[in-house]
Amino acid sequence: MYNTYDVHFNANFALLQLWPKLQLSLQYEFADTIPIESKNDVKFLIDGKYAKQKSKNSLPHDIGDPYREPWSILNAYNSHDTRDWKDLNLKFILTVYRDYFYLKDLDYLKYMWPYIKLLMITVQSQDHDGDGLIDSEGLPDQTYDAWSVTGASAYCGGLHVATLSCVCKIAKILEDTECFEKYEKILSKAKKAYNDKLWNGKYYKYDCSNSDYNDSIMTDMCCGHWYLRSSGFDHEVFEKEKIKSCLETIFEYNVMKYANGKAGSVNGMKPNGSVDITSMQSEEMWIGTTCALASLMIFEGMNEKAWKTLEGMYNLLYNKLGLAFQTPEALMMPNVYRSLGYMRALCIWSVQYALEQKKEQQHN
Repeated sequence: MYNTYDVHFNANFALLQLWPKLQLSLQYEFADTIPIESKNDVKFLIDGKYAKQKSKNSLPHDIGDPYREPWSILNAYNSHDTRDWKDLNLKFILTVYRDYFYLKDLDYLKYMWPYIKLLMITVQSQDHDGDGLIDSEGLPDQTYDAWSVTGASAYCGGLHVATLSCVCKIAKILEDTECFEKYEKILSKAKKAYNDKLWNGKYYKYDCSNSDYNDSIMTDMCCGHWYLRSSGFDHEVFEKEKIKSCLETIFEYNVMKYANGKAGSVNGMKPNGSVDITSMQSEEMWIGTTCALASLMIFEGMNEKAWKTLEGMYNLLYNKLGLAFQTPEALMMPNVYRSLGYMRALCIWSVQYALEQKKEQQHN
């Protein structure tokens, strides 16, 4: 598959800083696919149902594969119907605003705005109870495509709140008063729902279901805030005290209670200190996700914890397992790994990005 976008969301920090025009070219190519709907139906492997290979007003999971006609036949991924995924559309919008913040390319922002408005139609249709916040239907409907989610969730809910914040920013920059007023109201509702449904006094719960893993501590729970911090936001959207509490909890449980802090940050950890074994992905440590966590820690002034988190992962990957030039997507203790050469690990460049942004802020 060419450029799976849910993974590109983490990896694109490398392109942005090294080859920014290449990053923008990928964004333009994906934008142009948003209104497209494929003529053919395909059978999806997990549920066995047939649906459009690519649905209109949605971001494709990928741009195709070399076995057919990439850029023409979209969505080589056929495990799930990604039309129903909750993160893809949000990640595109967040990336657009982050790119604009970093490169200050107003023409790029203007080009993307009509496509963003199309995506937001689909995004808001995924709010099933009218509280402003998107809801999952008990499916693994995001990049963690084997880890089911029900209702509001820390990961996708946080991405949604962050996206609404960026949409309001873009509408204001482009003087689209109607859109600004519309999404400002939705943002206010979504922020309230996110906190009311998921905040437990210490961290944002995995989701608001009645499952036995609804209170799992997810390494990626603050992903939306991470992208806002990468886009020049401070704590206008997510409260500083809550973010600090989340990161302290993740470090205490997902990092230090997982292999004694010597293997990065496991994706899911139960409040009793045991790894969440709900799915394969909940009990894995993802290199890109651990890098994103460390990047956010740096933004939040938690440098010592950031380097401790990265040190354990680095020593395991490079010094013990010898995977210096074939970095995997995931590791599971003791020494199980999968998907060598995976691009999410390029998220290490988000650590460099955070360091440079913090340095620039100090100078200003």
